[in-house]
Amino acid sequence: MSYFLNYYDAVRYPYETDEKKGLRESQLGAIHAIASHFTNSNYPAIITMPTGSGKTAILILSAFVLMAKRVLVLTPSRLVRSQIKEEFEELQTLLDIGALTNITEKPKVYELKNKILTEEAWRGLENFDVVVAIPMSISPAIDDIPTPPDGMFDLILIDEAHHSPATTWNGIIEAFPQAKKILFTATPFRRDKKEVKGKFIYNYAISDAYKDGVFGRIKYIPVENIEGSEDIAIAKKAEEVFIEDKNAGFEHCLMVRTDRNKRAKELEQIYAENTSLRLKIINSDHSYSHVKSVIKKLNNGELDGIICVNMLGEGFNFPKLKIAAIHSPHKSLEVTLQFIGRFARTNAPNLGTAKFIATPSEIEIEREKIFEEGAVWEEIIMNLSESRIDEEIENKQTLSTFDCVLNRDDETNDLSLSSLVPFAHVRIYSVDTFDIHADINLPNGLLLVNKHISREYSMIVIIAKEILNPKWTKLNMFQKIQYELFIIYFQEQHKLLFINSTRKNEDIYESIAEQFSGTNIRKLSLGKINRVLSNLKNPEFFNIGMRNSIQTSNTESYRIISGSNAQKAIRKTDGRIFHRGHCFGKGTDNNEEVTVGYSSGSKVWSNSYLTIPQFIKWCNNIANKVTSKGPAFTNSPLDYIPVSEEVNTVPNKFIISVDWNNETYQKPPIISSKNKDIGFECIQLLDIELQVKGKNEGKIEIVFKYYNFEFSIYFSLDDDKFFKSEDSLAKSIFINRKYGDIPLLDYLNANPLVIYFSDFSSLIGHEYYKKNYDDLILIDEDILEPIEWEENGVDIECEIDNPSHGKISIQEFLNKYLSGKEYDFLYYDHGTGEIADFIAAKEHDKRIVLQFYHCKGSGGEKSGDRVNDVYEVCGQVIKSSMWTDLKKLKRKLKARMITHENSSDNPNNYIRDSYDKFLEVLASGETKMFEFEIILVQPGVTKSRLSEKISSVIAAADDFCVNQGYLPIRVFCSK
Repeated sequence: MSYFLNYYDAVRYPYETDEKKGLRESQLGAIHAIASHFTNSNYPAIITMPTGSGKTAILILSAFVLMAKRVLVLTPSRLVRSQIKEEFEELQTLLDIGALTNITEKPKVYELKNKILTEEAWRGLENFDVVVAIPMSISPAIDDIPTPPDGMFDLILIDEAHHSPATTWNGIIEAFPQAKKILFTATPFRRDKKEVKGKFIYNYAISDAYKDGVFGRIKYIPVENIEGSEDIAIAKKAEEVFIEDKNAGFEHCLMVRTDRNKRAKELEQIYAENTSLRLKIINSDHSYSHVKSVIKKLNNGELDGIICVNMLGEGFNFPKLKIAAIHSPHKSLEVTLQFIGRFARTNAPNLGTAKFIATPSEIEIEREKIFEEGAVWEEIIMNLSESRIDEEIENKQTLSTFDCVLNRDDETNDLSLSSLVPFAHVRIYSVDTFDIHADINLPNGLLLVNKHISREYSMIVIIAKEILNPKWTKLNMFQKIQYELFIIYFQEQHKLLFINSTRKNEDIYESIAEQFSGTNIRKLSLGKINRVLSNLKNPEFFNIGMRNSIQTSNTESYRIISGSNAQKAIRKTDGRIFHRGHCFGKGTDNNEEVTVGYSSGSKVWSNSYLTIPQFIKWCNNIANKVTSKGPAFTNSPLDYIPVSEEVNTVPNKFIISVDWNNETYQKPPIISSKNKDIGFECIQLLDIELQVKGKNEGKIEIVFKYYNFEFSIYFSLDDDKFFKSEDSLAKSIFINRKYGDIPLLDYLNANPLVIYFSDFSSLIGHEYYKKNYDDLILIDEDILEPIEWEENGVDIECEIDNPSHGKISIQEFLNKYLSGKEYDFLYYDHGTGEIADFIAAKEHDKRIVLQFYHCKGSGGEKSGDRVNDVYEVCGQVIKSSMWTDLKKLKRKLKARMITHENSSDNPNNYIRDSYDKFLEVLASGETKMFEFEIILVQPGVTKSRLSEKISSVIAAADDFCVNQGYLPIRVFCSK
C-alpha cells in the first residue's frame, strides 16, 4: 500500500479563524477543487494562487487527497527544490494547522541533485514516495537522460507552472501520460504566448488575497531630484528606507536587483562607498552551498541584504525580503509579478509594507507605466494580474469549444489552437445564412489537412498545405511544403461573415464566402467600413488612399499619401475630386492604443497578431462599430475626404450615365452565354455598352447592348439584390471564374454598376457619393461657342436621321464643319459602342490635342432653358473619360474601325482617316504631351439666356474634366 493511500484518513480540513490555526478559505477552495476535478477527468489541472498564499501546503496535501502512489515534484531552482523537499519530508506546516493528524511516520522524500544517466538510476527512485527535482536533472528531453520506466509516477506536481511549456519541463511532463498533473502558479501566462496546458480549476485573485491579508501592502518609492549617478541615488534611498523600517521595529531585509554579473560588482562597490549597508552578491554562478550560506547569514541578521543577479525571483520563500532596490527593472508582466510576490508575503512576524525603490522611467508593462511618479502599485498590480489571468481563463474556455473534425497530416496531429496567432486582417461580408458544416473546396494545389469548428462561436479554423516545386527543376527532392491558414467567423448578431486568409486572393475570399453562405453575399459599403474609426481619439494616419470619384478616371485614379501624420497633406479641395479608398493609422480607443486600417474592398486590419479568442473579440468589436449609426469623424483633415452616405431610395436627380464598377475595370471579367442561340463565347464584359433607358417608381432600367443582341436589367434599392431581370437572355449570361462560373446578376450585385447624376454625384448599390460643390462658381461663358444653326440649314432637333425637309442633321453639319478644319486625324464613330460621335487629333509644337465630339438634338424647335438638353449631353463626358487612356483608345478604335468597314449602314465618306493614320499621329507624339478635350454639341442651349440651373450642370461637367487633367470643355450652342 502506498504511503499517501495509507494516510488518506489522516487528512482533516480545519478552518482557520482568529482563535485557531487551520486552512484558509482559499486553501480549502483549492484542495476541494483538486479532489472534484480528478473524480471525472485526468486532464491537467491549473491552480492559480498569488505568491505567499500557501500553495505549497496545497501541493503537499493533494498527494494525500488523491492517494498517490509515487509523486514527482518539479521546481524551477535548487533553492526551491530544497525548500519543498524539507516541507514534504517534515509535513510540519500541515501538522501544525491540524490538516494532518495521527501521522506516525513521514514520507520518504528524495531530492534529486544530479542527472539521471542510467535506467538503474530511474529504478532507484522506486524506493521513495516523493521525488523533488528540477527539469535539468530528470527530463528525457535532455540528450543524455534516458526515457523513464512507464508508470514511475502517478502524480506530477509542477511548481511555478508557467515554465511548463519549456522543452525540458514539457519533456518530463509528457513522459507520464497517465499520471495526474497539477500545475501551480501565480502567473499562468507567458511573454512568448505559449500555452500553459491544463484546465483552470481554481483561481485565487490577488485582490482577494489582499483583502484576506495574505498578500501584503506594496509601495513604489520613486527616486527623484537626481544630481549625479542614478545608482548612487537609489543606493542612498535604499539605506534610508532600510534604517526607517528597522527603527520602526520591522525585521526587513534588502534585495538589490540587477541583471548582469558585471553590474553586480559595480553596485557592490557603489553601496560599499556610499552606504553602511552590509551586502553580499549571489548569482547563478555561485555554488548551491554558497547561496544557502548567504541566505542563512541574511536570516541571522549578519547581513542587511543581498545583491541579486536574476536570482530568488520565484518560488523562493523568505518573507523578510521587504525592500527592493531596482537598478534593472523587469520588462515583462509575469516576471514582474513573480518578483513583487517575493516581497508581498505576510507569513512571518514583524513585517510591514513591501517597498520598491527605482527611478521613474517610461518602461511600460502591459501598457502601464508602473515606474511613473505617483503610480499606485497596489491597484496597478492587482488590475494587471487579474485582467491577464481572466484573459487566460477565458481563452481556455473559448478554445475548449472547438472540435477537431478532420486531420490528414501527421504534422498537425497535436495541433493546439492556442499556438495560432493570425495577423489581424479580415474581409467582411454581409450574409443571410451560414452553414458551419458545409464542405469546403480550396483552390487547386491546396490540400485541406486540418479543420477545427466551434459551434458555440460559429467559427471554423482550417489549415491547408501546398507542395511547391522551384521553377528551375522538376526533381521532387527540392520540394517544400507551405502551410496556409483560413479562419471563417460568423458574427450571428449582425449577420456578418469575417474571413481571415494567409492567401489574400480576391477569388479565394469570394469562393469561401459563397461556400458557407451562398451567392447572396455582399461587401460592406465604404460608409459602414469607415465606422471602424468610431471613438478613435488623437488619430495619426501613416497611409491614406483617395479614390477618384469618377470610376472610369484614367488620370489620377488613386492618390496615396504616406508618412507621419499623412492626414495633414490633405486639402479641403481634394474632397471635390476624391472619396476615401483606404487608410491606416493609430490612435486611442477606450484609453487603449490601437492601430487600425480599412479599405473600400470591405477589408479591415490592425498591425497585430492575435490568438483565436482575441481574434473573436476583435471581430465583434468591428461588427459593433460598422453596424452603429451615424458617420465616424476623426476631427482631422481626413474628414475633408467624403465617404458614402447609405441610402434606401434612389436620389431624386436626373441620371446622366451608368458605368461599370471600378473592380470591373481593375479585373475585367470574361462572360459566356448558356443560350446557344446568342452565338458568342468568352467576350470581355467591358465590351458591352450600357445605356439608361428610364426610371420609374424607384426602378432604373439599364440596357446592355452588344452588336446583334441586347437585354434589360432593372436596378432598385428595394432589397440587397440591386439588379434583377426577367429577361431570359440576361439570365443566361455567366461570369467565367477559375473557381466556378457565377450568373451575371450575382456578379453585378457583388460589384454594382455606378449610376451618375446631373451634378456628377454617384450611386453604387446603397452607397451615395455626394459632390461637394459648395464653392463651385458658375461657368465661364467663354466655353460656350454659338453656332449659326439656322443659317447653315440645320434641323436642331435632329441629331442624325430624318431631318426636316430641306435641312441637314446636326451630325451632318458637324461633319462638314470639322472637314474644313486642318486636323491631322479625323474619324466619325457614331453608333453602338461608340467612343464619341467624332474623334479628332491636332498636332501642335509641344503637344497633341485629342478631341471627342458628342452631339445631341434640341428638345424643341427653338433653343431655350431646357435642362434635359444639358443632362443628356453632359452624360457623354463620363463615357469619354474611359478612353483617355491611349492604350485602351488604340484597342477600342481599331475594333471600331473594323466594325465600320463591315457595316452597310455607315457611309464610307464619313470615314476620314485610317487606323494607320491614327498610329502615325501617336508616333509623332512620342516626345510631345497629349491633352484631351471634350466638346459638347447641343443647339438647345442658349448662351444669351443661360439660366443658373443649366450653368451649374455644365459647370459640374467642366469641373470634372479639369480635375481629371483634361482641357476645359467647350459647348457648341445657340446664340
